[in-house]
Amino acid sequence: MVTYFIGFLAPIKAFDRFIPEGFTPVPLNQRHLTLIYLGSCEELNKLSEEVKAIPPLSVFTVTFRGLGAFPSLSKPRYLAALPSKESVKVLERVHNEISNRIRAHSDKYSDFRPHVSVAYTRMKPTLELRIKVERVIRAGRSAIDSIEIHEFYLMKAAAGEVKPLLKLGLL
Repeated sequence: MVTYFIGFLAPIKAFDRFIPEGFTPVPLNQRHLTLIYLGSCEELNKLSEEVKAIPPLSVFTVTFRGLGAFPSLSKPRYLAALPSKESVKVLERVHNEISNRIRAHSDKYSDFRPHVSVAYTRMKPTLELRIKVERVIRAGRSAIDSIEIHEFYLMKAAAGEVKPLLKLGLL
């Protein structure tokens, strides 16, 4: 199934040293942060026009501090770098500005939980896996990585890969 989202590429590396056995790193060129998840879309041309009409936003920096488990610690399919509290505020502002401009294609997630997946697993959720992930999260608290965002994209996700379709530069 093909889905679409608005986000930016985030090839951060500082958290890779914490990826445990049983997890596979997400390739750097596939790491991204989703600002707005749009789901499937039958009117891609209309969506592209709405995205092109978003007024330019200012360049911003996102700092990542530590790791989290997604969708949850009890079912840790992904290890993800988490933005700092200050960066979450910036990302929420950007998320809201974009959401207000593309009302016809609203965010399909009810909660905005910004993160960048750095590794995934197909292992079944067990107590041992949970303990392993808890250790990784504790160890990863010391890791920090920052990126300056100069553009974001309308992206397509299919068969486990993301592909930028439309680039929007920032001021």
